[in-house]
Amino acid sequence: MRLRPGPVPLPREHGAWAMVLTPAVVAVLALGPQPLGLVALLGWLTAYAARGPLEVLLGRGASGRAGMASAEPEVAGFWLLALAAAAAALLLPVAALRPAVLGLLAGALLLACLVFWLAQRGRTRSLLSGFLSVTGLMAGAPLYELAGAGGMSLRGWALTYACFAFFAGSIFRVKTMARERKRRSFHDLSVAVHFAFLAAAAYPAVRGWAPPLVPLALVPPLVWSVVCAWRARRRGAARLDRVGWSEVFLTVLFAGLTVLALRLPAWPPPAAHP
Repeated sequence: MRLRPGPVPLPREHGAWAMVLTPAVVAVLALGPQPLGLVALLGWLTAYAARGPLEVLLGRGASGRAGMASAEPEVAGFWLLALAAAAAALLLPVAALRPAVLGLLAGALLLACLVFWLAQRGRTRSLLSGFLSVTGLMAGAPLYELAGAGGMSLRGWALTYACFAFFAGSIFRVKTMARERKRRSFHDLSVAVHFAFLAAAAYPAVRGWAPPLVPLALVPPLVWSVVCAWRARRRGAARLDRVGWSEVFLTVLFAGLTVLALRLPAWPPPAAHP
């Protein structure tokens, strides 16, 4: 197959882009500038962008979704090689200096393969596929600190969990406003999951193992899940055209609250660092 340049066939799923970009942006703003971490994040984003041309070459089965990237195979092949080479040029030197980065990237790749395997079996929209996708896309949060500092701090772990909890909850939030919007039992499940994520964040915060305000970043999605459940009981299903805007608002609010919580100078207590 002959290769030729053309418009870059980037992935078109807005939600997935939010999952890739938000942890990266929050990590940079909350943990401060780390040059090697920035290089790793640039490589990570480049590697994700390569998913677009890969979808074109493999067909819809690569993601199992209708909104996949589109381009001629010759153009897709060109950009797949170009983006893969650029990602390797950025990530391999970082992995050589920080071996833990290699393990993290290998885990993210394994999860991507499992998502692809589920897509081939028509289970793209299952909860398992959603959780695997979210877990893999959250790699940007720990990647930044592993590459920049060589290890994970308590702030880094708190950031990683908060991002996972927020976007894993989005699986339920979106389903309650789309495919499962008329099932009250699923609304109840969504509220329970959001509450469990918040409780899991509150425990280490109370014990002093995490910034005390991090759980507050998970309050708005819990409140929204309760609102959706109330609407389903009182006024029927929520309007589908509100799904995107509600998630945009919640994501921006989550990012702002998380950065604020992690930037607080009062944590950790002085006794934790003699």
